[in-house]
Amino acid sequence: MALPSQGGFSSTRRGSMYRRKRGRRTFSWFIVFVTGAGITWMLWPTGAPDDALEEVAETTPVIEVKSIAMPPAIIDNNEKPVVAKAVPVTPAPAPIVTPRQTEEIIAIAEKSPVAKPIMLAATTSVNLEEGLHLLDSGRSVEARAQLSALLRSGSLTETEAAQARGVLTDISDSLVFSREIASGDPYAIEYIVRGGDTLSGIVKKMGLNVDWRFIQRINHIKSASSIRPGQNIKLVTGPFHAKVDKATYRIDLYEGDGNEQVFVRSYRVGLGEFNSTPTGLFRVRQNSKLMNPTWINPRTREFFNADNPENPIGERWIGLEGIEERTSDLSGLGIHGTIAPESIGTQSSMGCVRMGSNDVAQVYEMLSEGVSTIEIN
Repeated sequence: MALPSQGGFSSTRRGSMYRRKRGRRTFSWFIVFVTGAGITWMLWPTGAPDDALEEVAETTPVIEVKSIAMPPAIIDNNEKPVVAKAVPVTPAPAPIVTPRQTEEIIAIAEKSPVAKPIMLAATTSVNLEEGLHLLDSGRSVEARAQLSALLRSGSLTETEAAQARGVLTDISDSLVFSREIASGDPYAIEYIVRGGDTLSGIVKKMGLNVDWRFIQRINHIKSASSIRPGQNIKLVTGPFHAKVDKATYRIDLYEGDGNEQVFVRSYRVGLGEFNSTPTGLFRVRQNSKLMNPTWINPRTREFFNADNPENPIGERWIGLEGIEERTSDLSGLGIHGTIAPESIGTQSSMGCVRMGSNDVAQVYEMLSEGVSTIEIN
């Protein structure tokens, strides 16, 4: 039903007809009525009624508007919404190699038969470069002396020292652990086997500060009894000394005395639990080197015979004695093998220095009783 204000001209027409009948008396009321009708017409809502809007909504197709996804709101314990900041999408980072994976990669590389080039440190000292230049020139004996002096001086950075040890290890593979005898090498001589000679007899006769098994090792002699008169063999004179670095679980072997010492090789070691391995200067005690030794656990008094595969100290024992006032009263300290190779690089022993089976066998042959010193820092 149409409202009066929606009738258009009809109200005006009826008003004029009423004015003709009443005349002037009704003129003022006519003005009021017209003014009110006009105001009502202007203020009346012009939108469609609610039922009309519903009809439009039912017939109008729905258009789905996809909004931009926003990060979810994070609600804290006080239930106050905190909107997380949007993080821009970045390319996936390169895979991170863990320290353990790095060690596995290095171990695989070391076993590889492919020759590895010598990598220079980022900041290589002039003296280190000179030593490497001597090696490149074929002067391995001089290079060994130069690089060893630098290593002993402590002037190299940690990276340079590691590089120097690596280069010197390669040099030792030729000058110490092979049958090669380089010109001018003060620690190697040639010997011609005579009738009645034995390896142990040659070592004693020539005054060598090494075990006769070391001469057998470097000459690749399968059996000590197989040497024959006229055979040329290489002798290494020694003596050998050792330095143990507790911080890195490493023992370094040097050949020679004083300022003439040259680096030979590094080995990994295990140390005493609770940092119990003492520091100081020691010497290999006389008559202390034992192969396949018996052992008594000082804590439990359990006895392990020589052939017991569960003997914790393995098959080599090198007894040590302190040669300083602070270490002279220490007893029972030694370098030995282990039946727990996984303990190398950890603090697991009762204070001794433990090594892998093959490593301790080499060190056993190089260190001499009453001569070789071991410095533990």
